[in-house]
Amino acid sequence: MSMDVRWCDEFVRLDPVTGKAIDGDGQASASPPVTLSAPRNAFASFQLLVGPIPEDDTVSVSGGLLRTSGKSKLSSTQYDVFVEWYQRYDGQWYPEVCVPQDIVEGSTADFREMNGVTGQKYVGFWVDLFVPADATPAGYTGDVTVAVGGEKTNVPVELQVTRGRLADDCCLDVSMNNYATVLSNGWQELRDDPDRLTSEKNLRCERGVFRTAHDHRMFFHYLPYGHSGYVPDTFAPPLEGEGPNKHVTDWSDWDRHWGPYLDGSAFKNTRRGPQPVKRFYLPLNLHWPANFLKHGLPGYAAEWESVGRDMAEHFNEKGWTETRFDMFPNHKQRYRFFPWDTEEVRFLEDNDNHRYFRTLWEGTFDHETTKPVAFDYTLGTTWTYGHDIKSDLNEFIDVFIAGTGSICWHFDWLPKLHEMGRQVWSCTNSGSIPVSPRAPFFVPLQMWMLDIDGYMPRWCTTGGFGPEGVFGLPDQGATTFLYSGDAFGSEETFASLRMKVQRQALQMVDQLQVAADHIKGGKWAIQQRVNKALGIPHESWLLKKPDNVKDKLPKDWVDADFATEEPPVAGWEKFTSDQFRTVETLAEGLAEEHK
Repeated sequence: MSMDVRWCDEFVRLDPVTGKAIDGDGQASASPPVTLSAPRNAFASFQLLVGPIPEDDTVSVSGGLLRTSGKSKLSSTQYDVFVEWYQRYDGQWYPEVCVPQDIVEGSTADFREMNGVTGQKYVGFWVDLFVPADATPAGYTGDVTVAVGGEKTNVPVELQVTRGRLADDCCLDVSMNNYATVLSNGWQELRDDPDRLTSEKNLRCERGVFRTAHDHRMFFHYLPYGHSGYVPDTFAPPLEGEGPNKHVTDWSDWDRHWGPYLDGSAFKNTRRGPQPVKRFYLPLNLHWPANFLKHGLPGYAAEWESVGRDMAEHFNEKGWTETRFDMFPNHKQRYRFFPWDTEEVRFLEDNDNHRYFRTLWEGTFDHETTKPVAFDYTLGTTWTYGHDIKSDLNEFIDVFIAGTGSICWHFDWLPKLHEMGRQVWSCTNSGSIPVSPRAPFFVPLQMWMLDIDGYMPRWCTTGGFGPEGVFGLPDQGATTFLYSGDAFGSEETFASLRMKVQRQALQMVDQLQVAADHIKGGKWAIQQRVNKALGIPHESWLLKKPDNVKDKLPKDWVDADFATEEPPVAGWEKFTSDQFRTVETLAEGLAEEHK
């Protein structure tokens, strides 16, 4: 049977039944050759669609050597191949889970039967081609081989490696925000084990989650306590003593658990290499390191300050100076453990609690006291952002996390906050599975164009993480960017297609930042080039303040979920895929010019 092999980029998703484009926008797959372009230290990625497939045959893809007209080569080991697993919503099958081919041995009959796509005629693959930092800029040619049963088809690949080179770290902080112990729910064996958090399997599985985030220019941001303030085993070091004598008794278990992320060794043999995790949540909260029953008393302050000095000294001794350590108070009054909100505050008087913690923070965790170790007081201020940034909170809060809308309403304050050394992040929405790939691609560009320092792709990125997650997700997958490999007998964690799309956008804004760092006029000059390419004024990036929140305190807002995250992701519909492709081309050219 003759096989048809088609390809497409990150903006197109193809139907496994018909082979046609799902996402509209005048798109379709293309015939080979696969034509790619990428800077160094980056991924060139594409999708393949193969069909019609014989019912019982295995389909697999293997990358070959790439050569220039001279002597330069890119090894076949730079290819990573993923079989696309489909999720179904409203009768449509969407390619979503990128399952490493070497784990499932290709799209086998068993794999397809397990996925359950009724009437499936085509199978999809996502292919990552990593361009090393030391690659020679030039044009490369080669093939990937598609094998269907005993039949093989060579698909030509043309790759232009530009002179631009991505920095090792993303210019944006991209926080895959999550909460303590959720990862242990991802594997049934761990879920059933009461001692799971200290098990070797849990450490291995958790390591895979962090590594997947790392290779997508993001970081897994794992809040290590619950709303009650309880900190699970190994998520904080053991303490003893009271008042000024309270101290850490033994760092060994904590260091074994978390140290590899902080020295970078956990990321050995990843594509990005063994760099320390960019940011890390600490267990600091209303109930740790001091019992909340002492809150406001001298002993409470003494315990905070004593244990805080232990932490700063230990981190300095270990050389953990490339990671920023976050204190993120996340308590909510509505859960009835504590009498205030410390995050997503609606009643302004609740912020007095942060003013109290300022007295504990300064002299214990502030930057001058702890350098070269960096601790940040990070505040979730999605409702009261406009009030908080103009108050005395801006004197000591290091990172404000708000909704994109709130940041836009007070956009004139961003330069002032940056001048003070503060960062502003957005808690945003990158779209659910049925939403076009343009949505997750849009978000990093939106953040960069608005001068926002970082963002959470969603308030939670493992909302449906579990053995059953590949078979369907709540909220159409909007809070799930990562998938457990348990259903496939694997301890690894798999990226979603949406996460890979967002990585491609992050590579684009990193190239824009390369140019911004070198061109006269800086970032504003590059932003104007982007606006011209899109045909819009810069004001188009700003979101307007709705009437139902004007001239009211946050406690009186109604229908205001957008204060925390935009319910649908806002703005991506304004641009076509071709417009985004134009900006990608612009970014590559600018980075090459200002390498």
